[in-house]
Amino acid sequence: MVQKNKKAILIGLLLLVSAFVLPATLMVRGQEETLFSFTLTTPSTNPSRQEWSEVIQNSLQAAGIDAQRVIQDWDTIYDRALDPPPDLVGKSFEDGGFDALFVGYALSIDPDPYPVWHSSQVPPGQNYYNYVNDENDRLCTLIKETVDETERLGYIAEWQDLIHEESPSLVLMYTEEVVAFDPTALQGAPFEANHYPIWPAVELMDLAPGTEQTTIVMAQTGPAPSEGLNPWVSTSYYDLTVFGAVFSKLFRVADLETLTIEPELATSWSVADDEKTYTINLRQGVKWHDGTEFTAEDVKFTYSASMDEELASQTGAFVQAIIGSPDNIEIVNDYQLIFRLPEPYSYFISNLLGSSVTGWMLPKHVLEDVPYDQWRTHTFNTGEGSYDVNGYTAYGPIGCGPYWYMAYDPITFTNYMGKFDTELGGMENYWDTDALEAVGLYEIEEYRVVFIEGSDPAITALRQGDVDILDSQYHLETKVDSLEAPWGDWVRYEAFGVQELGINMEHPILGTGVDTPLGQEDPSKAAEAARYVRQAISHLIPRENIIDTILDGFGTPAITNTICTLTAGYDPSIAFHAYDVELAKSLLAAAGYDTGVAPPAGDFLEEYGLYLAVAVVVVVVAIGAVYFIRRR
Repeated sequence: MVQKNKKAILIGLLLLVSAFVLPATLMVRGQEETLFSFTLTTPSTNPSRQEWSEVIQNSLQAAGIDAQRVIQDWDTIYDRALDPPPDLVGKSFEDGGFDALFVGYALSIDPDPYPVWHSSQVPPGQNYYNYVNDENDRLCTLIKETVDETERLGYIAEWQDLIHEESPSLVLMYTEEVVAFDPTALQGAPFEANHYPIWPAVELMDLAPGTEQTTIVMAQTGPAPSEGLNPWVSTSYYDLTVFGAVFSKLFRVADLETLTIEPELATSWSVADDEKTYTINLRQGVKWHDGTEFTAEDVKFTYSASMDEELASQTGAFVQAIIGSPDNIEIVNDYQLIFRLPEPYSYFISNLLGSSVTGWMLPKHVLEDVPYDQWRTHTFNTGEGSYDVNGYTAYGPIGCGPYWYMAYDPITFTNYMGKFDTELGGMENYWDTDALEAVGLYEIEEYRVVFIEGSDPAITALRQGDVDILDSQYHLETKVDSLEAPWGDWVRYEAFGVQELGINMEHPILGTGVDTPLGQEDPSKAAEAARYVRQAISHLIPRENIIDTILDGFGTPAITNTICTLTAGYDPSIAFHAYDVELAKSLLAAAGYDTGVAPPAGDFLEEYGLYLAVAVVVVVVAIGAVYFIRRR
């Protein structure tokens, strides 16, 4: 009997050992083959973005992921990812779409995720990730409709946790920008004080004391027109630097320190007790660049057009979600409108009527007879050719902003704009001329925007006096020492911006997870597997190293898009995904890939729970048997 009990104990111990050794043996094999492949898309116009995309590519490849990298121009990127035709929405790179895209965002001052993240905003909206998640939709809607700020910020905190965990956007950094300029022509202070949403508004630029120069040339890293000069068919930052001087909004940011909003084309607003009915009073005497008066008809026309499906504006779905339909806009008279929203929108003034995306007013008398399917090819948008409006010849967009559009030179990639007054060809003066000139501003007579690819050629152009400002997207952080007086100077500021690696959530590995090993073994766990993969890729991004080496410390590791360190509701307690190769391999193992590393503890218990249960039973039985033998 004793011999039999000893044999039982030995068998039990062997079972106990095998319960741990067998899985460990399988996991220690290490990956000898590529785990999976996907393509990183990088814009061609940003050298720093190309540098960090290469760093990330190498990190992924070192972990066994076959990350290919392509460099594409913005036209191709918009066609494949940001504004694709319906038949390419959600397609992977090999099928004409994209897998993962390096891109930057200029953020709103208020943290509203709805226009980018809600499932109703998939292309032609701005949700280019094709992200669909019920909890995300619930929180986005609550943030949008909750008027009480404390309650709303609570939902924003929940949303940050969700998106950080889900990782449809692998955010890299919140940006700290550098703008270089010619100090003999301009003073630097306005760049620091007025960089949002157009850094700074041209009418607020301050000429250097004693200069006789009144023409200012800005060089930028991307072309304009890119999508176009009509703000309702373009979400391009590079187009914004041009049309932002031509058009005006109903409201604008008055102070970057307090983030207060003030009327621009409007004079005041009021909201009823229902928090859904807004009365907007308009400024009288404002003229479009052809001399026609700006009225409430233009406001209703602008938002009605934006919501029309035939126009397919990237921001139209968002406007429709907020306003509902053109029927909800009532014109009281030429200078007053009432917006009756279907539900409250807590950021209606700042993030819709005052937004650098959805706030720009269009001239009804110019565009009302142009079919929507021709808006993108019309001279109003392209700056190519000319057209006549009541005897006024236009060579591009007609706005009511401080500068009128003069011409576009496709040979030199230069946009020409002139101060809106009779001296340079306008028919009236800009409505704010007297107030600006009274404090020594609005001195620039001609403003030009030119596309120069690469920071070194741009610095050379600045040195030679061909340009006066270098766009912040040149990322001159590591080259400020080459900006020497008297021809060069620079300013630094924390920006409302973020850089990310956006994921196509329809991708079979990165998004849906159906082609991951776990997803193929158990389709009900495919989405879970894809989340592990995205988290793993995020942990293979050396954010701090990129910021320290490529950007010379100018930036902060990021946790989510939409929110940044400057916006209300930012939660500093959420840790960014730190660079951790072992953790990344562990997460990939949880998705079913053989990486030579065990899955995280929770997944290990789930997958090997049976082994552990048997082991525990064996140990208990063994101890009992030993005790029984001794008692005998």
